[in-house]
Amino acid sequence: MSENKEQSINLNIIFKIIYKNIFLIKINLIFLIGLVTVLMAGLAGFYAFTSKSFKSEIILYGNDRVLSEIGENSQYSLNSFDFFRFIQKNSKTLTNTKLPEEKFLKEMSKKLTAQTETGDPTVKVKFSNSNKIEAESFSEEYANLAAKYLATREDDFLDKQIKLLEEQYNFMANNVDLRTTKDSLSDTLVSRLAYYRLLKSDTSPLVKLVNISVKPALNKKFVLAGGIFAGLFLGILIAFIKEFSKSLDWKDIKSK
Repeated sequence: MSENKEQSINLNIIFKIIYKNIFLIKINLIFLIGLVTVLMAGLAGFYAFTSKSFKSEIILYGNDRVLSEIGENSQYSLNSFDFFRFIQKNSKTLTNTKLPEEKFLKEMSKKLTAQTETGDPTVKVKFSNSNKIEAESFSEEYANLAAKYLATREDDFLDKQIKLLEEQYNFMANNVDLRTTKDSLSDTLVSRLAYYRLLKSDTSPLVKLVNISVKPALNKKFVLAGGIFAGLFLGILIAFIKEFSKSLDWKDIKSK
């Protein structure tokens, strides 16, 4: 019974404090809440407006038909260390290309990502950098680097396949009269060889630039609003604790 009575008293104290702070707010509590809110908003604003972090979004359009034919997945290829090594050797805009290879690869794997959706030829590339000019320059350079890298992969694949098919074709030509012989194997070989030669002579890039956008990594309005709400909440909490502590019998607590 006494325990229930003690809980009832504690609840009455809490309701009394809430009533005092909401409906009969004291000037010093208003000042405290306002001060904490302003400080938190100021810190959030300072962080948001002094943050030197920018994010780029690069949209590419990939030739999925050819990429699939040569066994290249644009998301896998453009996230690979092999591609990052290609960037380190060929980029004219990045300032970190002089780093040791291992450190460069680690840094780029955090800064640069490429994403695709199944059945969608669009490649969404995200790049983060502390320098806005470098972020913009690399974003403009990226599509060209990606196209050149994938072109080297395509050339390697086609060179090997064409050589292999030509060897098979020559072997068949030396043993069978292809002009009169008609079968699925020889037809497939000839059509595949012709197709790969056509791809080899095509100068169309495997990825093309669609759009580039570069903006601050932080949404300043969102960060500022978050700082205000956090400050308001913290200020009210501090005010509540301050008033609640006044209702406690500290001598009785210490004696226990």
